[in-house]
Amino acid sequence: MPAVMLLLMAMIMQALAAAVDGGAMAGFEHLRMYMHDSYTGPSPSAVVVINGTGPIIPGSGGARFGMTVVMDDPLTDGPSPASSRLQLGRAQGFYVTATKADGPPAVLLSMNLLLTDGSTLAVTGRNAVLSPVRELAVVGGTGKFRMASGYVLLKTASWHGNDAVLQLDVFVRAGAAA
Repeated sequence: MPAVMLLLMAMIMQALAAAVDGGAMAGFEHLRMYMHDSYTGPSPSAVVVINGTGPIIPGSGGARFGMTVVMDDPLTDGPSPASSRLQLGRAQGFYVTATKADGPPAVLLSMNLLLTDGSTLAVTGRNAVLSPVRELAVVGGTGKFRMASGYVLLKTASWHGNDAVLQLDVFVRAGAAA
């Protein structure tokens, strides 16, 4: 009889754990988009406004501590700008190299994702650029995403010189209807 009770308790605990895990994502909207950050070409979307100091950070593509970049990057539904069917909006903001030369490159990223319907998501956090997956915080929003909270999983889809395409998986929950 104790074995049956133990088995029953284990099954109940497993069911409760599954319910909690499944409920954790309830109410979140998932958006996937690609951010095209380009320093080159006839119309770059990112511009260095402050050069950093000190030695070049290894693996950073030439960045120095304190380098500040302002961006107005296109957001698309696919990783290739030429093949993307849909422009989803713009990523507007800045990033600052926040690592000294003795560590792997990371930037403080602060941006608004301006979507084509006029809604925005405010995103901020530490982007350790060489990590396979990075997590940023969604700290607010407007329009459809008023009082939003959530997170962004960021992956590098491609990186050529100083130009990068980043995959953004946005998981967001809005607190109030617009």
